[in-house]
Amino acid sequence: MFAWQSPDPQSLFNRLQDEMRDVVQRVWHTGVSTRPFDGQSWGPRLDVYEHPDRYAVYVDVPGVNPNEIDVSHVGNSVTIRGRKEAPVEVNEQTRAIRGERHYGAFCRTIELPGDVDVARTAARCSGGVLELSIPKSEQSRPRSVRIQVGEE
Repeated sequence: MFAWQSPDPQSLFNRLQDEMRDVVQRVWHTGVSTRPFDGQSWGPRLDVYEHPDRYAVYVDVPGVNPNEIDVSHVGNSVTIRGRKEAPVEVNEQTRAIRGERHYGAFCRTIELPGDVDVARTAARCSGGVLELSIPKSEQSRPRSVRIQVGEE
């Protein structure tokens, strides 16, 4: 006869907490519009800043080979693709006690609020952070108009 054992309450609570954190992470994006992870189980966290002449994007990619990251533009959208490999092969002899880090392919698309100069985009990766510098097109840059003061 099969005897069902209820799971450990702390384990259930931890799983619920992890799932709620994932829901919040997928839904709650601030600043520049970014879609949730488009059905992916994970995506690297990123920040986007607007400067007068450019947009700056910072993407957390620790453990990702910079040569395996692809950055592409379509209009004012920037797409970042890559893959993070798991450092340990899990098999029937290896049991994960706790797994909080994410692995596998990812794709993040950022829609910038203005037109960009794709040809001058620069990317560098240092310390596990990908930094994109995306210049604004001349049409998107703020302009000042000089006002002449004269007597009537």
